[in-house]
Amino acid sequence: MKTSHTLLCLLLLTPTCDRTDEVEAVPAEDAEALHPRAAASPAPTALPSPEQLHAKALAAGPGPVVPRAKVAFDELAGLIDAKYVDGPLSEDELWTGAMEGVLARLVQLPGHEINTLLAPREHEELLVGTQGRVVGVGVMIERVANVVVVRDVIPGGPADQAGLRAGDRILGVDGQRLDALELGAAVDRIRGPEGSAVELFVQRDIEEWTETVTRGLVEFDSVEGRMLDGGVGYVRISSFSERSPAELDAKLQTLTEQGASALVLDLRACPGGLLEASLQAASRFVPAGKLLLRVEHREGGEPAKEHRSEGEYPWQGKPLVVLIGPKTASSAEILADAIREHDRGLLVGEPTLGKHTVESVHELSGGWAVKLSVGRFATASGETKQGVGVPPDIRIPAAEGGHGPTRVEQLDPASDPALATALGLLRND
Repeated sequence: MKTSHTLLCLLLLTPTCDRTDEVEAVPAEDAEALHPRAAASPAPTALPSPEQLHAKALAAGPGPVVPRAKVAFDELAGLIDAKYVDGPLSEDELWTGAMEGVLARLVQLPGHEINTLLAPREHEELLVGTQGRVVGVGVMIERVANVVVVRDVIPGGPADQAGLRAGDRILGVDGQRLDALELGAAVDRIRGPEGSAVELFVQRDIEEWTETVTRGLVEFDSVEGRMLDGGVGYVRISSFSERSPAELDAKLQTLTEQGASALVLDLRACPGGLLEASLQAASRFVPAGKLLLRVEHREGGEPAKEHRSEGEYPWQGKPLVVLIGPKTASSAEILADAIREHDRGLLVGEPTLGKHTVESVHELSGGWAVKLSVGRFATASGETKQGVGVPPDIRIPAAEGGHGPTRVEQLDPASDPALATALGLLRND
């Protein structure tokens, strides 16, 4: 068995499905007992907020422990073998379910898998992703009015070579329509093994055609930026990969040469990534020697480790506003909180997700792997914000429809209240 020593604070945000429980039909004469007339019903109460649901799910924790569980498991396996309506399960299927069940009892966040099994392809994609690369066709997509739309095409990638453009609509993949799929499922359909072909049914204005694209290894930039009015630079970090610190340095240098004297750092769509990359990014803004975080391990295990800002950088003393939100997670939260705790800038937006665990990837037999929480990080002030998140200094709800990953060239403060607030603070409006 091999163990990857790369520490991940990566959270892959994927859609969750609604759960519908089956109930038996109720005779008509008994229906009113279950559903009293509206006139007799009490006034409706406000629905719980996402934060309240989040806290309730975390407080509930895993279910009770079954006594003599191994015996009960063998009994369950026998019942499945003898009576399950869709037939018996293989031994591998039973043990796979057991592994999934064990991991489900470990630290999780509602709607997001932290401790989880990784199939061989998922394992490879995770490792490649931390290098700033991905196997696919080289497009960034979003869902607009139930249609999958190409937001951006990575220059030199397979889609670019095939002639796809930003704004094209992908209506189907390999003969199957995408309109009924969640965005994450659509991404899975488009991705596939390197060198394999995929047929994309594309629409551009009134023209429709099928384009065959060969999937390949595509490098993507995790740091984007541009100049805004009033001498303010804008930088967006979408994830933390091995290449992110160098990309950040290059972008900050370009903005400095273009006259930027203040910066908006956008982490609203950053789910995390490599711990070391986020610490290096923090060093660009927090003076050298300052405590960034402390990683704590299980009692009796590895000693806790402190991480401090290193090096001298031009942007350690310049005005800074950081945009955060519920999709800001893990190592992105480390960066945001370090900036806040050392008074290096204001946080604007909404509370972050609250994932404060560190994962490592461990290889299993057959190319499979497991992503396992091996540490928990505390902020410079000693706080652990698991399930709580980093609060903004100025809370600005997202615009209706939420903040999507609009291309940096199309940023419009008029439709982005948090960005408009940040610009006002930096310009002293």
